[in-house]
Amino acid sequence: MPNILFDPTMRGLSQGLTLHQQRHEVLASNLANVETPGYRARELEFGAALKDAFRGGEGIEAALPETEVVADRTAPSRADGNTVDVDLQMAKLGANGGRYIALAKLLGHRVTMLRQAIEGTR
Repeated sequence: MPNILFDPTMRGLSQGLTLHQQRHEVLASNLANVETPGYRARELEFGAALKDAFRGGEGIEAALPETEVVADRTAPSRADGNTVDVDLQMAKLGANGGRYIALAKLLGHRVTMLRQAIEGTR
């Protein structure tokens, strides 16, 4: 039976936050290893998982869609074999953080609307 309070949108927003947080950890790990010889930059492939998060499911507790950490092939290799490009990783962190904030605001507005509906206020 569908849950009226925690519909696919609420589930998608909450899982979207989790996916962006996981991607942030991967990108931060890349930056932490910028001086590690032979380190290959990584990326979290979660485009399909993010789409799955917004598909129908049962409640907000539904399982988080599968994600995969893969080698980031966008950065060139340096002489020491490291592929972390600081500028690229910082740009990705900034964009990811912006999307995280946007999802958090949407989720906050959704909770506010539910609270108003329950309290009967405007």
